[in-house]
Amino acid sequence: MRFVGWDLTDPYSRACRPVDTAEVDTRGRVRFSELRWPAPSRTGGFDPVALAGAFPVGAEDVLVVDGPQALARPGASVREAERLLRAPGRTPDVLPEPGRPFAGFVRGGVLLFAGLRARGGLPMLDVDTGELGEARLFEAFPGATWRALAVEKLGAKASREGRERRRAVLEARGLRFPPGELPTHDQLDAALCAWLGWLTRKAPEQVMAVGAPLTVDANGWLREGRILDLR
Repeated sequence: MRFVGWDLTDPYSRACRPVDTAEVDTRGRVRFSELRWPAPSRTGGFDPVALAGAFPVGAEDVLVVDGPQALARPGASVREAERLLRAPGRTPDVLPEPGRPFAGFVRGGVLLFAGLRARGGLPMLDVDTGELGEARLFEAFPGATWRALAVEKLGAKASREGRERRRAVLEARGLRFPPGELPTHDQLDAALCAWLGWLTRKAPEQVMAVGAPLTVDANGWLREGRILDLR
């Protein structure tokens, strides 16, 4: 079993950055890599085959993604989980058009989760199972979890001091990073996501799911959805 974290980027950006990924094995050892978004279609969607090839998942993976899994309930301008965890990127009740701040990131996340669910094999909380220990596809918001972990301020996330402190926090909780270069803040966010997935199996009493349950509307869209965080 692998515990995998993806730190999503905006696939509609003119200079789209790779998606940093972290894989954590059952002993807590971390390995980093990158994934790249396929090109969006003219209508702003993604070819399902291309999306599956760009974002592969294993049969036993527990995957935690830093990116929105679903739209808000009809009539709402933000999901309940995002409001509770004070997420800066807020997901409306309709798929946003790229251009405004966070719009491309939100659109990409919602479409990626829809593609992952259509592929099957990764049960999602609420729509496929009611148990954290049985779900294998989650959403996380690292900003909230870092706040919960910080006994003292961690420093700016992109600074060397901030990155060193974040790595030390995760090492103190069981992760083992590869020797050498200090991870970037995006890699550390991916590692945090993978660690939350690790906790769902290793220490489920330490995690919870925040927000409104995930549902599927009459048109097949995923709506609301809970975000994995520390209890």
